Amino acid sequence: MDKKIGVIKYNISDFSLEELFKWCQENDVEYVELQRKDIWADITKQENNIEEVASLIQKYGIKISQISTGSDFLQKSEDEFKKQIWMVGEMCKMVKDLGFNQLRIDGGWPKEGVDEKNYKDTIIKGVSAVTEIAEKEGVYLALDNHGVVTNNYILLLDVLQTIKSKYLGTNLDTMNYRWYGYKVDELLDIYKKVAPYVLHTHLKDGIGTGEAYKGTVLGEGEIPLKDAIKTLKENGYNGVWCAEYEGKEGANGYKKCVEWLRKNI
Repeated sequence: MDKKIGVIKYNISDFSLEELFKWCQENDVEYVELQRKDIWADITKQENNIEEVASLIQKYGIKISQISTGSDFLQKSEDEFKKQIWMVGEMCKMVKDLGFNQLRIDGGWPKEGVDEKNYKDTIIKGVSAVTEIAEKEGVYLALDNHGVVTNNYILLLDVLQTIKSKYLGTNLDTMNYRWYGYKVDELLDIYKKVAPYVLHTHLKDGIGTGEAYKGTVLGEGEIPLKDAIKTLKENGYNGVWCAEYEGKEGANGYKKCVEWLRKNI
C-alpha cells in the first residue's frame, strides 16, 4: 500500500507557501493540507490566489490532500449562516480548479446568542446544505473533530449518520479527542467508532487536556497512534497520513513526525 505522507500548513516555522512546498520536496513529503487563507484570504472579495498556488503545485510536484474551509455554522443570523454555506460552495469550485476534490469543514464554535441545545440541529442543517453542493461538484467533505462542539464524538457521528452521503466523512484528529477531555483508554474505542467515516487524518500527539495540553512529536506523547493506524487500515482507509505538530520545534518537529510516520505506517 502506498504510504501517502503529508503535513498541514500550520505551526511549521511560519513558512510561506513556496517555502513549505520546497521543504516538502526536500523531505520527500508528497501531500500538503492548506487553509482557506492560502487560496482565498478575504471571502468578501472575489480575488483569490488559485493561479499562484496552481503554479507552485506544478513547480514543486506537490499534491493537495484537502483545504480547510474554517466553516462555522453556529451563527446568530440566517444571513451569516447562509454566507457560510455559500463560502463552502465557492471553495468546492476552487479546490477543483486546483485539480483536487476534498475540503475540511468545521461544525462551528460556541458564541453568545447561539443556544447550546441547538448546536446539533444547526450543524446538521449546515452540513447537509454544503454536502448537497459537494455531491453535485464531486467534492468530498471531511468534518473535523475540532473545538468543544464536534469533539463530542456522539454529536459528530449523529451528523454523519443523519446525512448519510459518500461525499461526507470525518477528519480524524487523534489528539483533539484527548484535548477535549476523553481519557486515554477511551480513545481507541472512539477511533473504532469513527473509523468507517474517516476521509483524512491529522496524526497528532501530545499529553494532557484543555489548557494543560502540550503537543509533542509523534510517538512521544500519550496518544495510541499505532492502534489508531491499525484501526484505520482495518477499516480500509487508504487516504493521506497527515502529520500535525503543535510543539515548539517548528519544521524540525514536523521532520521528526514525518520520519515516525514512515516507520509506522
